[in-house]
Amino acid sequence: MLTEAADWLVLLGVAACAYAAWKSAARAGRSRAIARVAALSCLALSAFFFYAWYAQYLKWDFNELGRYYDPVDQVVYTDAGFVWVLPAAALLILGLLYARRGWRR
Repeated sequence: MLTEAADWLVLLGVAACAYAAWKSAARAGRSRAIARVAALSCLALSAFFFYAWYAQYLKWDFNELGRYYDPVDQVVYTDAGFVWVLPAAALLILGLLYARRGWRR
């Protein structure tokens, strides 16, 4: 429980720093360039997480217990790999919003 709270605090701190950097760049007139870089970064990370979702979840045919045994690699996969779609979707939405902001006229 304590580890989860620490993770949320770190995530909140990173978000606050990113927001402060965005505001200072907007005051300096460089918000379009930062939005473009942020859009490309978010879309690249989204592609990575979508690949992880495919590799850990969509690729396997799970049984009724939520498990798949790969006889070649001798590994048991569980259906917990669906969680990779959550950061993938969030980063895709964020990347599209940044792209709209960075490339609109």
